[in-house]
Amino acid sequence: MTSTYTKTTKSSNDALSELRASLSEIVPKDAVAITCGSYARREATVGSDLDFYVLVPAGTAAGESTWFEAAKRSIAKVVTKPPAADGAFDSCIPIGELLNNFGGEHDTNKTITRRMLYLLEGEYLTNEPEFRRIRRDIIQRYVSETREDRHLAQYLLNDIIRYWRTITVDYAFKTQDAGKPWAIRNIKLVFSRKLIYASGLFSVAMTPDRGQDEKIAIIEELFSMTPLDRMSEICGTDQVEGLRDCYDKFLAWMDDEKTRQHLEALPKTDRDSDDVFREIKDEGYRFGDELLKVFHSTFPGDHPIHRSVIF
Repeated sequence: MTSTYTKTTKSSNDALSELRASLSEIVPKDAVAITCGSYARREATVGSDLDFYVLVPAGTAAGESTWFEAAKRSIAKVVTKPPAADGAFDSCIPIGELLNNFGGEHDTNKTITRRMLYLLEGEYLTNEPEFRRIRRDIIQRYVSETREDRHLAQYLLNDIIRYWRTITVDYAFKTQDAGKPWAIRNIKLVFSRKLIYASGLFSVAMTPDRGQDEKIAIIEELFSMTPLDRMSEICGTDQVEGLRDCYDKFLAWMDDEKTRQHLEALPKTDRDSDDVFREIKDEGYRFGDELLKVFHSTFPGDHPIHRSVIF
């Protein structure tokens, strides 16, 4: 039987190919159009939007209106659902913004979101060479802070952990008011958001006892894969079979229009009694158990990742 992930990979790749062909004639050659989210992870389902933004050279964002609006119209022909309003996407951003302010008062929720998703699930829509160069520059900046070869790329690990904790807190903030959409956000947090985090953590765990250039090369190669394929590469296909099974069920639910409509309309007061939500959440707990199992089987107790994650 064909898995849902296999189906979504094909449909996502088809959409990416169409977007790349159309945007190459619209986006300036010195800019880079990027997508994150379900299309970049090759798991777009019914109701998926296209999270995207464009990196532009300094001083050019003010003149974006004509070509950027044309780019958005072109995207809407392929993916009809727009990104969330006032979020980190659907905008032009100076390239330097992604390469500076790693931490500190100017590193807002939007900037860390763009930077982390660029690394952990980003995919190019235009200008692939520049997309890869920028990703390598970001990785190199993180890894350059690693003092000794024997150490993990701790700076990168800490920012991945910070991002994960940020989105879990933001979920509570965004859904604390009655009537706001919450159920699908909750389910995504349990599955896709957690997988993104875990795949980043597992990637950094591959970096101790390696020189700086090798650390960069390893992370760059792993970050070029989708999060699910990254886990298979690190842990082995057999080891992640249970993980992939859980995730495929999640994708099947997200690809079922009736299920999505049910979750979108579900009152938060019914979270403990609704059979559909409880079934998906129970699978989410199993997914978390599978992640923990492969973490321990891949990295023995004396591996430095254990101490680094806790302390």
